[in-house]
Amino acid sequence: MTEIGKLGIIGIGKIGSMLLKRIINSKLIEKKDILIYDINDNLLNERSMEFNIECANNNLELAKKSKYILIAVIPQVIDKVLEEIGPIISENQTIISIAAGISFNHINKFIDKKVGLIRIMTNTPALIGLGASAISHNENVSESALEFAKNIFKAVGIIVELEEKHIDAVTGLSGSGPAYIFIIIEALADGGVKMGLPRDISIKLAAQTVLGAAKLVLETGKHPGELKDMVATPGGTTITAIHEIEKAKLRSTLIRAVEAATLKSKSMNEIISK
Repeated sequence: MTEIGKLGIIGIGKIGSMLLKRIINSKLIEKKDILIYDINDNLLNERSMEFNIECANNNLELAKKSKYILIAVIPQVIDKVLEEIGPIISENQTIISIAAGISFNHINKFIDKKVGLIRIMTNTPALIGLGASAISHNENVSESALEFAKNIFKAVGIIVELEEKHIDAVTGLSGSGPAYIFIIIEALADGGVKMGLPRDISIKLAAQTVLGAAKLVLETGKHPGELKDMVATPGGTTITAIHEIEKAKLRSTLIRAVEAATLKSKSMNEIISK
């Protein structure tokens, strides 16, 4: 195995395929240095031909040939993958997992060696290069391995580094967050329709409004409250609408939503670990 011939991807469903595409398009790694595997033979062959990428015959072969092993499978099947590759993993390899709720301690049940472990929580906007990802790692991860993983996910959006104990909160906020925003967009569009706007126009305006507001927060660095006050002029339409929002306790509801999703993620982790 060469120092550069290094990335193996296990699981090439929606997220795995998206990452593969972004990695190739960003030229982070040469195609010859990527190996893929999926239990779905038809999907594996399709992606291999689509991207002109070599595919492994099984997880074991991929693990033997890869310096970095990106596991992009659902939590319910990750144990099977870890059982297969665990015995042959060496300390010069790094495991990168994007499976929600799978802790380092859980992975170490199958790989009882001083192996570099990286966990990443990303979200569905990564599919269009606007993802929000968080990364955590154990003490065995080298600076070069950490940078390698960060560069992969910088290709699909922004990435922040956190301790593992915060990953469940990331799941509750940005992991599940797109669903909250889709509901808000739909509700805003419904309001436009109620006031006489055509449905397609209303959805387009609502979605662009959310996109623009989000970019304003990120690009100006201003607190959302400050930006809100810039829109809410005295006695105007916006402050009148905000009064209705506060009466309906939208703010409190969203806080509780993040809390509930975080606690659910923690409980799922505990169940899986048992």
